[in-house]
Amino acid sequence: MISDIIKAAVAAVWMSYDKETMQRGRQILEDAVEEGDPDAMCFYGRTFLGEQYVWTGGGFPESERKGEDYIRRSALAGSAAGVLCCMRTGIYDDDIERDMPFADLAEVFESVKAEADEGDAFCQYIVGNVYFWGDYLKIYPDEKKRFSSEEDYDRFAYPIAAGYFEQSFEQGLSSGFGNYRTIYESELTDLSAERVEHFLSKLALAGSPLCCSDYGTWLLDTYDDREAEAFALFKAAYEKGDTLSGYNLGTCYARGAGVEKDLDRAFELYLEAAEAGHTSARFHVGNFYFLGRGNVQQDYRQALRWLRKAYEPHADWRAAAELGLMYANGLGVPRDEATAFRYLNHSMDCIDGPEDLWEEIAPDYLLALGKAYAYGRGTEQDIARGVELLDAAIEAGSEDARRHRMNFRKFLGKWRQRGNIRD
Repeated sequence: MISDIIKAAVAAVWMSYDKETMQRGRQILEDAVEEGDPDAMCFYGRTFLGEQYVWTGGGFPESERKGEDYIRRSALAGSAAGVLCCMRTGIYDDDIERDMPFADLAEVFESVKAEADEGDAFCQYIVGNVYFWGDYLKIYPDEKKRFSSEEDYDRFAYPIAAGYFEQSFEQGLSSGFGNYRTIYESELTDLSAERVEHFLSKLALAGSPLCCSDYGTWLLDTYDDREAEAFALFKAAYEKGDTLSGYNLGTCYARGAGVEKDLDRAFELYLEAAEAGHTSARFHVGNFYFLGRGNVQQDYRQALRWLRKAYEPHADWRAAAELGLMYANGLGVPRDEATAFRYLNHSMDCIDGPEDLWEEIAPDYLLALGKAYAYGRGTEQDIARGVELLDAAIEAGSEDARRHRMNFRKFLGKWRQRGNIRD
C-alpha cells in the first residue's frame, strides 16, 4: 500500500499546479527515498522525466538516466506502481521480472488496481494506462486469444481505461487527459463531445495549465462566440508559468480573438514561446520577420533563422513555404532553384490547395512554384502543372504571373514554351 504521506506528496506534485507546492511535494518524496520507501522512488523518478510525466512549471531538473534508475530501483524494492511504470517507460526487463518481490505481473497489477478501486487518483491513472497502452495483454498473455486485432482489443479496453481516467479527473489529476481524448477521437466508445468537454472544463477549473490551454483551443474550435473565455483560459495558463501557452495567447492578440488586436504583443508572446521550443511559435516569429509585421522590421536573416528552426524538427509546411520563397528569390540567401523547389513542393504536398495559403504570400508562392514547373527550374519541366499554378497566381493577384503565363500556349493539344523570362 502506498503510504498516506507519499499520496500527499504525489497530490502536491501532480495536482496542485503551483510551483512552490510542487517543490515541497518533491522534497517529501526525496526524503522518503533516502529512508528507502519504494513507492517514493517510483514517483521521485517520474519527476526527472520531463513534460510527458510532470508539468514543467514545477521547475524540476530533467535526467532520463536518473529518472529511469529510480523507477527501476522502486520496482526491485517492492513498489507495484514502480513495476507498472517500468513497463510504461520501456525499462521492464528480465532482471526486474526475476528479482522483483512479486509472484508475477498479475499480482502487481491487482495490487495497484485495488488501490485505484479504493479511490487513489494516481493508481486510477496507472490502471487506465495499463488498459489504454495494451500492457494488460503483457500482464495477462492468455487474454490475447480473445482479440482478433488491435482494434478489437481497443474496443474492449478503451471504455475501461476511460472509466479509470474519469475517476482520476474527478479528483483533479489531469495526467491521463491526452490518452482520454485519444479514446474519444477513436470513436470506439460512446464518449460524447459533451462528456469530454465536461472533464476538460473541470480540469481547467482545477488549475491544470495544460487543460486551460486545451480547453481554450476546444472553445475556439467548437464555438463562434466564446473567444473571450478562450483568451482568459490561455492567459490563466500563461500566468501560471506555462510559457508554451504564450503561443495561444499570442494567436489571440494576432487575430483580435477575445482581446483587442495587438501585433506587437503577439510577437512578444510568440518569441517567448519560440525560445521555449514551440514549433508553431517559431514559424510565427519567422513570419513576422519575413513579412515585417507590426513594429517588427523585415529582416530576412532573422526570418531564415526562425523558419529553419520551425522546419527542421517537424517539417512545418508553413515554414517550408516561406523558406521556398527565400531561396527562389534570393532573399537573405543565395538563389537556389533546387532548394527552393524542394521547400515549395513539400509545402504544397501538405495542403489541400492554394486556398489554404495565407493571403500575404499566396501570389508570390504560386508564382514561384508555377515558374519552377513551367520552366523546369529545380525540377523536371511540367508545363501543364506550371500553367495551372501560374493561373492560380494570377487569380491571387500576381501581375508577374500574367507575364510568365504569356510564354506558354497549347498547340495541337501539346503545351509549348515561347520564351524564358528569368525574373
